Amino acid sequence: MTRRDIIISIISALPPIIGTTITSFIMSRRYGDLKEVIKYVIIGLPVTLAITYYLILNIFPKYVDYLIAIPALLPLPISFLLTRNNISINYSEDYIEIKFKIPINMTSHDPHELFNYVFNKALGKIRNPYYHYKLSAAANCSGLKVSYQNEDKLVIRRKCGDIDIRIIISSKKIADMVIDISY
Repeated sequence: MTRRDIIISIISALPPIIGTTITSFIMSRRYGDLKEVIKYVIIGLPVTLAITYYLILNIFPKYVDYLIAIPALLPLPISFLLTRNNISINYSEDYIEIKFKIPINMTSHDPHELFNYVFNKALGKIRNPYYHYKLSAAANCSGLKVSYQNEDKLVIRRKCGDIDIRIIISSKKIADMVIDISY
């Protein structure tokens, strides 16, 4: 959690009723991970609830209970819908290909740190225990092969037995991670 993002989540939570929804939208675009987004929504929730309660109490005192529930419940489905389309799985006769799109919020340019950050984010999205165990063992396998395709595209590869992990980092701050697992 950075100070800048905490300030953004508090300021974006200022509008009554829809403040936490705005926070949820902004942080979902920035982080792309539901766990990270919920931290910032929880920070902005008291601000939105206080402002909403104060304004609604003076304008619509009969509907306070219903209108207070909106900022508390609406950010969760918004965050879930914006962060769930980051993974795709393709099957073929020889291998399974798992593709991730992971936003990067790091200032580090060290390939090992970038690989570990993206790999751990992707590993958290895998629910199948067999593949989760197999991929967690691949984190410490061989050295990284780093190459630059263009001046704005970095490719990091790691091969571990029948698993090939490629991370392509572009200037858009989105990492495309492809995992090929042979049968």
